Amino acid sequence: MIKIGIAKEHKIPFDSRSPLTPKQSKKLDDLKEFSVCIENSKIRCFSDNEFLKEGIKVYDDLNHCDLIIGIKEIPVEKLIKEKTYLIFSHTIKEQSHNRNLLKEIINKKIKLIDYECLTHNKKRIIAFGKYAGIAGAYNTIMAYGLKYQLFKLKRLKEFKNKFELYKNNKEFIINQPIKILVTGKGRVSKGCEELLNSFGIKKISIDEFIERKYKHPTYSVIDPSNYYISKENGSFNKKDFYDNPKNYKSNFKRFISKTDILINGAYWNTNSPRLFEEKEINKKFNIKVIGDVSCDLNGSIPCTKKASTIDEPFFDYCINSNKIKKAFDNINNITIMSIDNLASELPRDSSEYFGEKLINEVLPLFIKDENNVLQNGTITNKGKLLKKYNYLKDYIS
Repeated sequence: MIKIGIAKEHKIPFDSRSPLTPKQSKKLDDLKEFSVCIENSKIRCFSDNEFLKEGIKVYDDLNHCDLIIGIKEIPVEKLIKEKTYLIFSHTIKEQSHNRNLLKEIINKKIKLIDYECLTHNKKRIIAFGKYAGIAGAYNTIMAYGLKYQLFKLKRLKEFKNKFELYKNNKEFIINQPIKILVTGKGRVSKGCEELLNSFGIKKISIDEFIERKYKHPTYSVIDPSNYYISKENGSFNKKDFYDNPKNYKSNFKRFISKTDILINGAYWNTNSPRLFEEKEINKKFNIKVIGDVSCDLNGSIPCTKKASTIDEPFFDYCINSNKIKKAFDNINNITIMSIDNLASELPRDSSEYFGEKLINEVLPLFIKDENNVLQNGTITNKGKLLKKYNYLKDYIS
């Protein structure tokens, strides 16, 4: 039997999500292969009592557990040596703020499995992307309404769950002829679409988006094939693009004058071209509100200079100085929403969604892993980086 412990979240700003809900924990605990307990927490979206009511034990520490699961990074001083951790470690892109975390994980001979690295047929099998898309799209629409003083949406924390949110959206009328462009075709963009549809915003084709004007809000969805082209011949080949992104350049310029709101939900590789360059941001740059759900700092969206927070979700980018300003400081600025933990704005819904994936697609791999999904998603073990992640040696040296 594998003893699973649900870790307390420590990262600030606090993240109240849980990898499993109380009912999901009970479902898992009833199986002969697993037992589940939790580390006590006052910030988790499900109280300790909710877990206790399902018969899940609460502990002050998880020293007795085999597998410790959480959401965000574990503080260095809280790491337990020689345990297995399943978390979002935010280390595979060599994020500077987590260098010490990875060093200590190696020092303590911890087996680190990262959700982000669990893939099948090159696709991630578990993520919060859908709910990041839902929250990100909602906040971006909110920013547009506030910027131009057209309408005022409630904050997401005012809704108990997604059902209440969508009921509110259905009754909230947006009449302005806003054109919204969503990038990506994965979980994030699907979440964005679901949210936009809840407002009754009409989806249109890419050609219609570029060529036509409407008297009501509309949106269109594009993927890399619509905004990247080969430097050599102007074509696009999906496999070649992902294998050789440096051989491509952005063709996004044709959307700039047609878009009022940009919601970026596409995965971005550091070797890929940006959607647009900072030098292209000028007075003719029509996009005045950007929801950067992907939130790659100085990445695909070059004016995303920082991550915003749930408490302060928006900031402005001044097109004259290329500097960050207070939100809604000047109507000519670009207002940006770049919260990097968006799914935590709908913590109970997103936790339930994530937990289902965890139970059905991840945890069974600890019993039988025919395709080596766990092996491929394991960054460290017994004090060493695994071969696939040897590129991180310089990062931690």
